[in-house]
Amino acid sequence: MTGITSRAAGGAGHRVLLSRENLRAYTAVLLGIIVVVVAYRLLLGPASARGYLGGPPPPGPPPRDGTCTYGRFDSWPLWGQLVLPGVRELMVAVPIAVIAAVCLGHLNRREGAHLSVWQAAVVGTLSIIATSLVHGWDAGIVQPIAGPLELFTDLPRVVSIVDFISNYEELQPTLTVHAQTQPPGAVLLVYVLYRLVGSPGAVAIAICVLAAIGSAFFIRGILVRLLGVDEETAAYAVLLYLLLPAVQVYYLANVYAVVATLVSGVVYFYLYEDRRVAFLGSSVCLFLLTFITFLSVFAVLLLFTFEGLRALAGADNNSLLARMASVLRPMGFPLLVTASVGGVYLLLFVTTGFNYVDAFLYASSLENPGGFMLVASPVEYVVTRVQDVMDILVFLGPAMCVLTYRGLVTMRGEAVTGGQFPTEYSLVKAALLSLALLFLAGTPKKGETARICMFVLPFLLVPVLTYIMRTDMSRRESRLLLAIVFAQAVVFQLFGMWVW
Repeated sequence: MTGITSRAAGGAGHRVLLSRENLRAYTAVLLGIIVVVVAYRLLLGPASARGYLGGPPPPGPPPRDGTCTYGRFDSWPLWGQLVLPGVRELMVAVPIAVIAAVCLGHLNRREGAHLSVWQAAVVGTLSIIATSLVHGWDAGIVQPIAGPLELFTDLPRVVSIVDFISNYEELQPTLTVHAQTQPPGAVLLVYVLYRLVGSPGAVAIAICVLAAIGSAFFIRGILVRLLGVDEETAAYAVLLYLLLPAVQVYYLANVYAVVATLVSGVVYFYLYEDRRVAFLGSSVCLFLLTFITFLSVFAVLLLFTFEGLRALAGADNNSLLARMASVLRPMGFPLLVTASVGGVYLLLFVTTGFNYVDAFLYASSLENPGGFMLVASPVEYVVTRVQDVMDILVFLGPAMCVLTYRGLVTMRGEAVTGGQFPTEYSLVKAALLSLALLFLAGTPKKGETARICMFVLPFLLVPVLTYIMRTDMSRRESRLLLAIVFAQAVVFQLFGMWVW
């Protein structure tokens, strides 16, 4: 791929992002989202106010100080509070928007000007912190990590790291709701950061910095070294990723930001040409991922699905047995990586008594007390599966949804005709199929996937970049896409207090 932002601002007459066809598609997506939300309210009625059928609403964010009024909307797609911003919030949000507009305008006027990857990472990190400050230091930074029922409140349970791991099965039922459904690594991550930085607000910012910089490093590596894009395109992709509304809202104070980073890390190392580096790096990232969240099964599914799709894409014959053999042949490496992580947990069981399987089964019983949701509550299963998909689309926004779809169509066409994106297409398909398998299995149990499933967003960047490059989108329009995405994020922060 050639650079996105190096193209001249000329060619303004050839509109891509704002073409009539795309504008109609954006409108259709927006109307479709509105129709689904309205239908959800009308069909479910009072049940929709409980957030999901058959249970109480999820805990909302703590009340915030200030003069603005707000109302609770503890149901999809507004997990939290819909707020009416006051003067204080506007005094923070407006300068942020103005500064962003000035910076983008400056880059547009400078011929060939572009950010480096690390400049993009720093800008993206600062923007996450800045938009979170719209609600003030306490409500925007401290409370998301130290509010009621958040992981920070479980830290007194940690006498020592070894003790916490050893006694986790006894401690798990006594933890807060978020910690109970995670492995011990979620609480220990916050614990270690708190010991290093010393205050809840600093912990929230530390999570943001670690996740944003780590994501930038891994996304850049996947795109540049492994998928063939240049540094300029990678920098654009990193900035676009960090400006996405879900990242802006949930990358501060949220362990799922670290989860998203580690998923990218697993893929980054797994695709290394040096198999020793690939094995060691992907195994370490996968272990850390499994230690923080049980949703780490996504990464395991991704590796096996990716190898299967890539093998099928390269199969030269139509014999069923031969194709099955070609699919099974490359499964040894992901099996080795997964087995190595299992070996670490076996060692932990022998040395500390920590039983990962028991911890998972307890968390599963809390998430699905009646058993598999499709059997226990078919209506809830169908409703929440729709929520899971729509939640991601709502936070992506109409423009990114359309560009992702158009990019996938382009990639599929090129892959079918022997184009140059077989690996990328297999990777994106594997990510989407693995996510679909999670949804079909009843995970997550309700539509909070904009927060929980941020790990899928880096894979959605690939079709977006493909579409931008294949349509020769001008520099001006590519910068405009950044502005649109960031504007959505500011609106989300300004008008919402989101459940963490």
